[in-house]
Order: sequence, then structure tokens, then C-alpha cells
Amino acid sequence: MHGTVKIAKDHELFKAFPGIHEKILIGLYNLGALKNLASGDVLFREGERDHTIHLLLKGSLRLLKRTGSTVRQVALCHAGDVLCESLFFVPSGTLTAAVATQSCTVLSFSETLLETLDPCSSAFLTKKIVDTYQRRLQEQMAKQEALSAHCDFMIRFARRSIVERTQDYTQSEMIVGMLKKVPQLPMYASRLAHMLLDANVSAKDVAALAKNDPSLVSAVLKRVNSAYYNWQKKISDFQHAVILLGFNQVYQLVIADGLRRTMPNTPPFRALHNHSVVISHVACEIAQLVDRQHASMLSTVALLHDIGKSVILLMKKQNPKLSVLIDCLDSAKLGALLLEEWNIPENVCRAVELQNSTIFSPPDQIPVDARLLVAILDVSHQCADAIRGASRENLWKPYNEEWLRVLNLRVKDVESLTRDHLRPSLEKKAGALPEHVRQFLKGVHENGEADSEQVNTP
Repeated sequence: MHGTVKIAKDHELFKAFPGIHEKILIGLYNLGALKNLASGDVLFREGERDHTIHLLLKGSLRLLKRTGSTVRQVALCHAGDVLCESLFFVPSGTLTAAVATQSCTVLSFSETLLETLDPCSSAFLTKKIVDTYQRRLQEQMAKQEALSAHCDFMIRFARRSIVERTQDYTQSEMIVGMLKKVPQLPMYASRLAHMLLDANVSAKDVAALAKNDPSLVSAVLKRVNSAYYNWQKKISDFQHAVILLGFNQVYQLVIADGLRRTMPNTPPFRALHNHSVVISHVACEIAQLVDRQHASMLSTVALLHDIGKSVILLMKKQNPKLSVLIDCLDSAKLGALLLEEWNIPENVCRAVELQNSTIFSPPDQIPVDARLLVAILDVSHQCADAIRGASRENLWKPYNEEWLRVLNLRVKDVESLTRDHLRPSLEKKAGALPEHVRQFLKGVHENGEADSEQVNTP
């Protein structure tokens, strides 16, 4: 505050607030503290919390806000605006800084000085605050509308680009020929996949399909006799083993074993298969919270979701000179085409084809019959990344919250779902899980190295 002085009619104060009574403006000028800022100067910084009100007389100021490690501009204030470092102006948090974009003159009032203002001056400041807030609100609404229009355009553009890029796959002799060369799922696994939509399928039905395959029977008996279950007597009867393990455990064994037999037993293929098994177990745990009745179907989609990447590996193995071009193919589309070749139910094929759409599409842009399956795949990958230790920033994608809501779970976010439900449940039954899944929970790769923070990319 400076001594009482008179100010000229062409002063910035009159230019910034035309039409206001001279007595009010002069009174405010004499009470406030005048600050001159050069371009780049900071009016206030993050953490300098007070209720000072600033009248911008000349120039412009950028209001910045920090979100994670990113600082972005939330508003641009011009001469005649009123601002303060206050939740009133930033509903979701505090401002990081107010920075001059050019030479500025600011008149500031501390909280104690505000209490001494006469009613007219107080009413003037209140009105200017409201006017500034309303203008900012209108600007934000206009930006929101523009952003929504941009998002809608980008969603349509991305979807159209993918459709145009993949629609001729069925006309490619190389792709069609390769898909026909991939071994069929064993009969028992293929028949079981067709039973996915039948809510009345029982463990007995699964046993009837699988009992004639010696290696599969051996795998089931090995699982039921593991140290995790610690039965007093060794279980040797297959039907008894199926009953003890339960439908979901046996079901996963049957499908995973059948899927493994379609691909070569080499490190790259094993890595893909092991990843799918991990996602399947995560998906099965989520399904217990979402739709217990269809848990097996939901976990099976996870087992099958990366089959297209296996096709890519096969194609590159047989056509090494075309590896660069083959890498450009859409693995999700290839996976869907292979599953169609295997006569897998249509909604499962569609979910595999659309699994990467969650990056650029909200749930309402995905067909209803595949939406839950796509959501399970998306959230399962997020949870797997959270188990690996990925940061919130690296887990972020534009529509994470929307896809989580599809599952109708009473959880705040993927981190809490993983921490409070998935990890404890998986660790509780770790003894019954495959070795590589147990190692995954411990954060160890197949080569024995600890996981560094990473996010699974589609």
C-alpha cells in the first residue's frame, strides 16, 4: 500500500476497468500494492498459499497447474481480470504459478486489507471476481466442447484406419495360408470352447472331454497332488481330481494345454503363452468379483488374446525376409481370424479383435456383446502392470476409469483393486499356480531377473 495519490485519467487502472466510478478506483489504487512484472516474471508460485486478490491492470498472465509431472496452462488472464491463488479458481487443486507473458502491472490486496474496504469497493471486487470466473467457465465449456469433438473425430479416425488396414487380410494368400497352417486346437479344447456360453457346464462335462488325453490327465493329477493342496492320500482318480480342483482350475488347464500344443515349444512362443496364462489367472480373479458364473469364459478370452502375436512369430519364422512388413500386421485382427478358423464363439473373436481399442475408445463405442470381455482384458493388463510395480503415471490411459466402471466393481482404481483384492487372492493360492505365475507375483522374469517398471503394450 502506498500513500494517497491522485491518478491520471489515462492510467492503466481506468483502461482496465472502464465505466467504474473514479472514487472506487482511486480508493483501491491507494490501498493496494502495485507490482510491475517483466515477461517471464512470476506473480506467485506453488505452495505460496494465501487469499491475496490481484487486479491485472496491464498485460497478461498465464495460470499454470501441475498434474503429476506435467505442468499445463489452465487459463490466460488479461487486463481487467481478477485472480487469486485459490481453490475457487482451480476446483481440482491449487495453481502451480502465475507467470507474466508480457510486461504486466498488477494491483494486489492482502486478506487483512480486504477487511477494511468500504461496501462499494468490496462489491466491485466481488463482481470482478464473479465476472472473471464466469468468463473462465465459459472458456472451459467451449474448450470442453471442442475437445469432445476432437476426441470423437480421433476415435472415428482410428477405428476407420484400423478397419481399412485390416479388411483385406482375408484376401491375402500369405495370411490365409498361414492361418490354415496353424494346428487346430485339440478336439477336447475346441469342444470346450463351444461350451463357454452354457452356464450349466459342469466340471463333470470338462472331465468327459479331457479324460482321454493322457498328458492332460497327467497335468490335472500333478496339479491336484501339488504341495498346495496337501491331501492325506495321493489322488489317482481323474474324476475325483476334477471335483477337488473345481471347474475353473480344470477348465484353465484344458484350454491352456490345448493352446500350447498349437505353437512351437521355443522361448518366444513360451513367453507369449506364459504371458497369456498370467493374464488369464488375473482375469479369473477379477471375474470372481464381476460375474462368477462366467468366470471360465472370461479367463479363456485372456488365454486366447495374444494368439495373433503367435501367428506373427510363425509368419516371421517362415518368411524371415519379410519380417519388417509382417511386424506391421495387426496381431489382434490375425488372432480373431484364427479363432474364427477354430470356430471359437463370435463374441470371443470380436473381443480379441477389439482388445486394443480401449486406448482410443470409451466403452460405449464397443459392441455390447464384446464390451465386458474387452473390459476384462483391459483391466487385467492394467492390474498385471500394477503387480509389476508400474507407477500411476505409466498405468494411465485416457479411458481407464470408464473401462473399470464397466466391471461395476466397488473400487476406486486399478491400484486398489490390485492391492486389496487380486494380489492377496493370487498369493493365497500361489501353491496351485504354475511356476511362472508364482515367479511373476514375485516380480521375477523367466531368466531370474527382477522386473523393472514397465507397462504392457498392445
